[in-house]
Amino acid sequence: MDHPPLPADILVLPGTDIEGAWERFYPFEALHHLHEICNPMRRTELSAVLDALGPTNRAHAIDIACGHGDLLLDMAHRVSIVGVGVDLSPWVLLRASARASRTDLTGTIEWWLGEGMEVPRQPQWDLATCLGGSWIFHGFEGTARALSARLRPGGRLAIGDLRLRKAADRESLQEAGAPEAATLTVGEQAAILTRLGLEVISEIVSPDEAWEGYHHAVIASADAYAQDHPDADYRHLAAAWMEDFQRDRLHLTWSVWIARKL
Repeated sequence: MDHPPLPADILVLPGTDIEGAWERFYPFEALHHLHEICNPMRRTELSAVLDALGPTNRAHAIDIACGHGDLLLDMAHRVSIVGVGVDLSPWVLLRASARASRTDLTGTIEWWLGEGMEVPRQPQWDLATCLGGSWIFHGFEGTARALSARLRPGGRLAIGDLRLRKAADRESLQEAGAPEAATLTVGEQAAILTRLGLEVISEIVSPDEAWEGYHHAVIASADAYAQDHPDADYRHLAAAWMEDFQRDRLHLTWSVWIARKL
């Protein structure tokens, strides 16, 4: 397929099917090209996540499924981190790289194209994050385990994922067809972190308007992309996402857990 050239500053992890990645994530590009943050978060929640992570100068930070690079870019504005953003979509890394080139950063960031599962465990990072990419590691527990394995003792992680609302009915949600992985309770997620030897620092819950704003931006992105690219009309996918959101919004919420490796 036709696509822009991959910038020289994007490192390609071994074994990555670059052409396949351009094609695979083309629909995601159409549905998210207008997003500043590719998750149901506002700047308020993102800032709270950074506060809880507490990055310091020269901290080594890795963000898996980094999207447009918002977390690392904000972090590198605060302190002089040594950051790595990993994503399998070359489309989002194009935007992340362009954003980084247009701003003065206190720290440095590298962009890696490839599978999050292939990120090496060495060297160990001070901060490891994965917001909205738990599918990479087959769920919340797999994500917590993978990030913890890449952290030094005392390092901090952040996981952004769906969970049941406190008063939600798990059985009704499953019957409605929601993903089983999204039906963990707040207590179950906290217990997973503790069982893996992690000390919970905080859980930052996105308000309903943040989640709703994210999905409305999906609709707007699909509309704008279809107008500019008549051969790439993904408005039906955006409508399906909104339908799922309307189905699940009474049962699910989205939050970011921050924890420290003991």
